[in-house]
Parts: sequence; structure tokens; C-alpha cells
Amino acid sequence: MRLDPFIRDYSQFLADLTIAIHEDDTAFYLDTSVLTWAITIGRDARKEFLTWCRARSSGAVRVPVWAAHELHKHLLRGSLNANLQKAISETEKKLSEFSRVTTERADDQLCLARGYAGRDAYVTDVHRTVERLKALGKIAGDEAALAAAADEVVDFVNERLLDTSLDAIFTKLNSVGEMRYSHLVPPGYHDQKPENKFGDVVIWEEILADLEGRPGNPPFDTILISRDEKTDWVSSAPLVVNGEKPQKSNRDHELDVTLAHPLLIHEFSKRTTSRTLYVVPPSFVASTIHYAERKNGVASTVSRWFSAAHRPSAIEKLATAVLATNVDVAPLSDAAHDAFAAPTLASINSVDVFPLIGEFEQAAATEKDAVVAQWAERLLKGDLQPLAFGKLLAWVIISDPAWLTEAPTLLEAMSHQVSNAKWNTIIMPVLSAAFFDPSGDLLVAPQSKPAMVALQLEEDERAKPAFVALAALLSAADARLPYLPGLGQKKVEYVVAFVAGSAGKPNLIREIRLGGQLAVIEDVNDDGPQALNTLLGRAPDIGCTGKELRSIVARHLLVPANLLATTWDKQNFTWPAELGLASIDTTSDGGLSQLED
Repeated sequence: MRLDPFIRDYSQFLADLTIAIHEDDTAFYLDTSVLTWAITIGRDARKEFLTWCRARSSGAVRVPVWAAHELHKHLLRGSLNANLQKAISETEKKLSEFSRVTTERADDQLCLARGYAGRDAYVTDVHRTVERLKALGKIAGDEAALAAAADEVVDFVNERLLDTSLDAIFTKLNSVGEMRYSHLVPPGYHDQKPENKFGDVVIWEEILADLEGRPGNPPFDTILISRDEKTDWVSSAPLVVNGEKPQKSNRDHELDVTLAHPLLIHEFSKRTTSRTLYVVPPSFVASTIHYAERKNGVASTVSRWFSAAHRPSAIEKLATAVLATNVDVAPLSDAAHDAFAAPTLASINSVDVFPLIGEFEQAAATEKDAVVAQWAERLLKGDLQPLAFGKLLAWVIISDPAWLTEAPTLLEAMSHQVSNAKWNTIIMPVLSAAFFDPSGDLLVAPQSKPAMVALQLEEDERAKPAFVALAALLSAADARLPYLPGLGQKKVEYVVAFVAGSAGKPNLIREIRLGGQLAVIEDVNDDGPQALNTLLGRAPDIGCTGKELRSIVARHLLVPANLLATTWDKQNFTWPAELGLASIDTTSDGGLSQLED
């Protein structure tokens, strides 16, 4: 038996493994954890993995009988989806509690201080996030999709199943199984399941029996692919060298030289003619293939498999990224965007929804939400056109303050129930209601409620087609605004001029300019709707932070807060009692009007 080196060469290990993965005569074996993983990953990733397996030379990728037996048990017990469904259920309960606690504690002052355009914007963000996470859980837990995936993997297993006689293995384990287990002889001595105590040893014996019958001239390599930790199969590197000085291994970033356990290799070398044994997870196999192909200027054949096997936040930190020296990633196609046909203002305005508006107006206050829910059901059944539903939603947003926060939540839920093209069609009447009147003419002053909803929706990449259409309508109407939605979120010039306070006192605001235009009025009613006193909800002697000021400017003048400079966020400000913010005016230069309230 030969012991492993304490410091291991990662680059050499990766180079050797890459050769082994691509050699035609390499023997691959899949354990139970890989088979269950292949069922639970997405269709595209599963297709890439199975295609890669089937592309190996005849008989190269095999499944031990015991691994198939364990998979069969999982399928009969329904355990593949049980844990996920439990996690989804528990998460939804926690999300509901999170939503309740956070929204009941939020107020305008607190939300402004944290960079939100007030309580409504914060509550909307919470509701949309909760709704999105619930929708994500439903997608991941789709039982029909899981059943189809299970059949696909079962067909593959039946193609690649070893023809092992288990009786001989059972007889052997009756005499030596406990000895192996109690004396920590690999593999499988970490298994703590009484009903499957020797499962790994059975799989090991199957692999050895299969390899004993293979010719070894020239020598070939063997790779066991497993998602289990397999700490009783492998010997991880305490230190690795990756072109520099030795460093600690990092399995999360795949910076580890995991060699088969020395005692396992000893037994392996005595019973087979195979050259080397590797025990690696499917994620590392995908990384090796993915980066090797891209390094050589070839399109990756495992991109979906690679993505499904890694956390998104870890992908750029993987040690195998050193291979990606010649990467040219093509942007993903967006067929859903191409399918969207932007409606004209005339087509939006011609939709008659007055009878349905009557339903909402006549309903009791406690029943109004149910009316909107019925409209949504009719839309999903095909009984209500997307433009009609969007027009109804725009009207509800304008007429009922509660829907300023509820509408984005509903739209988020619907984004997972209808096609992207239909969803963008629903959004269009909401966007147009913010800037155009029912006759299709540009509003002098945008309607703030649908405009605020529009700014929140613009952050969603899925809504890009609708916003491109809105930008075209605004440009055609020669709209002049500090910020035009749909033209890409570009920075808007934002400057605060002030008289510096002395002896620790706050700075006195003199001017605020937005896009080069003066955005303050010096003589307004100190309790009017444009006064900073009113907008900030406090008197000048209390003052505000620069972050609060930026948030209120963004909300009042309809500009995404993240597009305004944060230069003054940490300053403290006060202001003259009669100082207020200008109004949005689509016909004025710069989009700002100095008319007093």
C-alpha cells in the first residue's frame, strides 16, 4: 500500500483527470446519489448528462445492480420529492410570517432612511419577493415533471445495468462484512443506516467484479461518479499547489485533490488491471469538460449540466476556471421577447372595460380583492383578454390606494402562470396609463401611482419588451421627463447645493438639480403637497439624511433611486420651511415644472 502525499499538485491532478474523462476506454460507474440527482435536475441539464453518458463507447458507463435497487426504493417511497415538499411548505410558512412582521413595522420614515421611496415601495418589494419565492417553489416541486424525469432515468438505468450475481457478494460479506466495517476498511464504514449498512461495499464488489473481466492491455482508468461526500472512499488533500505556494484545499470551490483511499487503491490494484481509480462528483466532471471545451474555443456541450450542478454564486470562484483562458459566451436567446407584439395606444384605449369596472365599484370594500381575483381567473381561462385585464388593473391602481402595493404582487404571480408575451401585453395598459390619457394624448403631469408601479416593474428583465414599446410611445410623443422608462437605466444627474452647517449642525439645502434642471421651489405652502415638510413627514428642525432626501426626490419626481448619485447620502440636512420639490411636467424642458402647489 502507498500513502498519499500531504501536499498535492492540483493542476497535474486536473490534467490527468481530464485525459481520463475523455479516453474512450475509461470505465465509468454511477452510484445511487447520481441517479437520484439526474431525476431531480432540470430537463435540459438531465438531457446533457444522459447524452454525455450515452456518447461514451459501448459499455463505458455502467450502473451497479445495488445502486439500481436503492433507486427503486427511493421511487417507491416517494422520498425524492418528500424532502423538497417539506422544505417548500416550511419556507412558505416562514415567508408569510416574515411578510406580516416586516410590513406591520414599516413606516415612511424608516423606509426612506433605508433607500426606499416610502412604505408603499417597501411593502410592494416584500410582497413581490414572497410571491416570487412561492412561485419558484411550485416550479421546483412539480410532481408531474418529476415522474416523467424518473421514467427517463429508469430507462437509462435499464440500458446500462451490470449483470452482477449478488449471491457471491452476500456470501462473502456474511464472513468479512463486520470485520471491514468495524476496522474502518473502505468503502462504506461511515454508513449509519442499518438497512443498508454494507450498501457501498456491495457496489464496490460489483465494480471490482466487472473490472476483473475487462482486458487491461493497454491499461485503462476507472471513474466512480457520486454526489455523496464519500469520506470513506477518498483521501482529501490537506494542502494543494495550484501554480503558487501550497494552500488549504477548498472543496466548495473544487480546489481539492481527492484521491481514492490508499487502502481502497491497494485492494483495487490487486484485483483489477485498471490503472487509476477516481471518485468524483458530477459537478466536477461537468467543470472539467465545460472549461476544457471553452479553453479550446469549442462551445460547451454541458453548460446546463454545469449550471445545475453548482450554486450560481460559486461558479466564478471554481478552481477549474483557470482553464477558461479563451471564453466567448454568446448571449442567451430570448424567444419569449420576440413573440411579443406591442399594442398601440389606440388598441389599448378601444378596449371597453366599463361593465367590469362597475363590478368593482359596486362591491363592498371587503369584496373588492375577490373581484380582481375573479378577473384574473377569467384571464387564465381565456375568458378575458390580456389588454382588458391590464386596463382594469391600471384603473384599480389609480382608484384604490391599496393596489399600489398589491398590483405588483399580483403581476408577479401572473408572470409564472402566463407566457412572457401575454404578461407583457397585460403590463402595457398599466404603463400607458401612467403617461397617456384615455384618448392617447400625453399627460402633462404623469399619474404617479401607475408610474411608480411602472418604475418597479422596469427592474424586471422579463418586462423589457413592454418597456421598449413604452419608450417608443414616449419618444414619438416628444415626452420630456427627467427619466424616460424603457431606454435603459442610465444615471440621472443629481446635485444638492447647500450651505454647510457649523458646529455639527445640519447643512441647509439651497438647490436640488435633476438632469441639470432646478428641482426645487423656494416659495410653497409649508404644508402643501410639494413642501419638503410634507414629503419627508417632518419639520426642518428635525432634518433628514441625504439618503432620505434622495429617496423622496426619486419618488416624487419618478426616477429610480439607484440612478441618482449617492454622494450626499451620509450628510445631514435641514431646509427652509417654504422649500418644496418641483412637479413632473412632460411638456417642460427637463420635465420639471416650477408651478407652485
